[in-house]
This record gives sequence, C-alpha cells and structure tokens, in this order.
Amino acid sequence: MVTLITALFIVRFTKARFNYDELTGLYTIEKFKTEARKILATAKPDEYAFVCLDINKFQYLTDSLGRETANSVLNVLGAHFKKTVPNDSILTRRYADNFVMMIHTSFGPIIEDYVLNMISVVSKMGNLLPLHYTLEFSIGVYAISNPHEDIEIMIHKANTARTAGKYSPTPSRISFYSEQMSLNSEHEKEILFDMNRAFEANEFIAFYQPKFNFDDGKVIGAEALVRWNHPKKGLLEPGYFVPLFERNGFISKVDIKIFEQVCQFLDKWNKSGKNGECPKPLTISCNLSRYQLYNPEFAKQYSKIASQYQIEPSKIELELTESLMMDNKKRLLKAMNEIKKAGFDISVDDFGSGFSSLALLKDIPASVIKLDKEFFANTTHNGNNDEKDIHKDNIIVNSVIDMAKKLEMTTVAEGVEEESQAKQLREMGCDIAQGYFYAKPMCADDFERLLKNSL
Repeated sequence: MVTLITALFIVRFTKARFNYDELTGLYTIEKFKTEARKILATAKPDEYAFVCLDINKFQYLTDSLGRETANSVLNVLGAHFKKTVPNDSILTRRYADNFVMMIHTSFGPIIEDYVLNMISVVSKMGNLLPLHYTLEFSIGVYAISNPHEDIEIMIHKANTARTAGKYSPTPSRISFYSEQMSLNSEHEKEILFDMNRAFEANEFIAFYQPKFNFDDGKVIGAEALVRWNHPKKGLLEPGYFVPLFERNGFISKVDIKIFEQVCQFLDKWNKSGKNGECPKPLTISCNLSRYQLYNPEFAKQYSKIASQYQIEPSKIELELTESLMMDNKKRLLKAMNEIKKAGFDISVDDFGSGFSSLALLKDIPASVIKLDKEFFANTTHNGNNDEKDIHKDNIIVNSVIDMAKKLEMTTVAEGVEEESQAKQLREMGCDIAQGYFYAKPMCADDFERLLKNSL
C-alpha cells in the first residue's frame, strides 16, 4: 500500500514538475499551450490576445555578467511578471528570454497599460544589473481573430509583430500584428535564402548618381548606390534588401563589393583619355555601414583595394550617415581617424536629420556635409508653404552653409528635385548639387557616357 501511494505521489510530482519551468516557475510552453486551447475552445473572436516579450541585448548580459547572473535576472522577471499579469491571464517562458502570455482582452490601450506596468522592473533587480543599466524589451501583440487557429501560429504572429516593431525604422515599445507583417516576414526569408547566391553571382552592382558643381553646372563626381540585378525580378532598389542586410550584417560584404566596383570604374576612367591619361578628375562617394566601423581592419582593407587599382584614396569619399553618430561616439571618432589616416575623405550624409550633428562637428574629421533634403524642402514657394516657415528654413539652411564654409567643409545638397530649389541653394552658396532635377542614379556605362559628353 505504501509503495502504491509513493508511486502515485512520484507520478503527480513528476507531472507537476514537467508543467512548470524550473528557472522561473512559470508554465512550460507545452502546459501553456494546453491551457490556452482549453480557454480558446469557448472564446469569441477578438476576446483574447497573445503578447510576446523579449529582452533586448540579453546576450550582452549573459556574456558580460555570466550565465548565473543572467538566470537570476530571468528568475526575478518571472516572479514579477506572474505578480503583475492580470488574474485571468496565463504566462510562459517560451525559451531563453522570450516570454509569452495570453490576456483576456484585445483592446490596444488596455494591453499597453498592462504590459508597460509589467516591464517596469528596474527596482526589482537589486544589484543584479550594472549601475544605470536599464532592461529594454521588444513587445509584440496578436489579437486572436480566430480562436480555433493553431496555437503555434498565433504565437508566431505575436513574435512576428515583436520582431517587426524592434527593427522598424521608427520602433515603438509595443507592436501590434498585421497581415502585412507576415508578408514582410516571408519577403525577408526569401531574401535570406537568396543573398549568398546573388553575392557569388555578382548581382549586387553599383549605380551612380552624378554630382554637379553649382557654379558652372559641370559633373564633378557621383555617389555610388547599390542595386540588386536579380535574374527573375529585375533591378531591385536598396529599400528591398538593404534594411535586412543592415540588421544581419551582410551589408558589410555588399559595401566592399560596391567599393571595389567604384575602384574598377575609376581605374577605367583614369585611363580613358588620350595617351591613357585621365580626361577629368572625379571623386566618387561610397556609403559605409555601421558594421564596417566595428571591423578593426576595414581601413586597411579599403586601402588595399584602392591600391590594387592604383586609385588615390583622396578620390573616394566614404559616407557615414548622421545616425551613426548616435551609436558610439568614441568608436565613430576612432574609425573616422583611421579613414582619414588612410587618405580617404569623409562625408557626413543626411546632415540635419538627427540631433547629434552640431555637437560633433567640432570633433569629427569630416570634409563634406550632405544636407538632408528635408532641410531645404520648404525653402521655396510652391503654393503650399507658409511664408514664415519658408523664412525660418532659409535662415537655417543659410546658417549651416555659412558654418560649413567657416569650418572649411564642402556642402552637398542631395535630393534637389526642383529648379527653384537649385536656384535658391546656388544663391545661398551651396557647393554641390545632387538629385533628380539634375540626374537620376544610372548604371556605370550610362554614367561614363554622361562624363564623356560633358567634356
């Protein structure tokens, strides 16, 4: 009899043990799905929602503080989430730092209130985290429109929303699922499966958007822009693939590929005149992604490629977007000095689109600033612009151009689309124009023809 009772106890204990996560005490994912199915069996459409939470940069905590401390953080989070989640909700740690809950509402504002309360955890962490370190979360929500849909699919949709929100150009703390996100997700998978093949097949090619001198209207160079020459889909714009490549790091390989094509173009052009001489000096700018800045060998790598084609580094500008300045000032300045030391010029792209420019201009060794087109979009009369707004914008653009001249920096206005803009910027003393009013991006052969016709 004792043996039978003991056996029953062991069975019950074992079942209970396998129903709960040992680290956090929350439901295991299998127990969570079982309970969710029971609840959703009698639920109405849009009565419940799945919420997916993930700690941003959790691997950093594991690497820097150790697995034991990282596990302690998860343990505290599990206890806190269990205490703050609404009473009629269920919760699981799906894996690592990924938590999922099913909540009895699909109304966005209520869910936001619940979730923002749940992730207010700094005071609960004690001495587990470094001083001033704040846990940040990416959060996705899927309102359950069909309660009889497969549980895994519903969780996947919440996770898709979380990922889409995390990597959005304008990320929000909580992202709500839409069908478009699934389309985007499939689109990304398609790109990921195809990118290595495309790279080996040399399908990533440089297009050139010419730059013109404001004073005489002559072509003085270009910006190299990547295009994907896909065998089935045709010529693909950067917006189709670059954002994903910037997230997964593949952009660094594409950057180098385009840089080498620019060197090849300049090598050919430099020998295309009479007696194999350069018919006209050109400067071409190439975009540099944030991944290159964290590669300690990138300056040497670029120098080696330029040397291979006998290109003077001063004939190539490396463009860094203003947003890069927000990442890591110390690393940015170190990278810029390495670029300068290698002989390349530096251009700050999208100047005026962020908040860090003025503070850093005194420190960065840049020789060119490119005015973001939004900077001068309202500097002319087009029937819609308010007179006061035009006056303010003119003052700002004038001041930036004047400041650049005093700092001995060249100014480039990119995105010039109207004759009135070109006239205004020329009168303000801007040095170089780039935009559809002058020329669209073009393949290497067309750019070469343009150059020859301009001689």
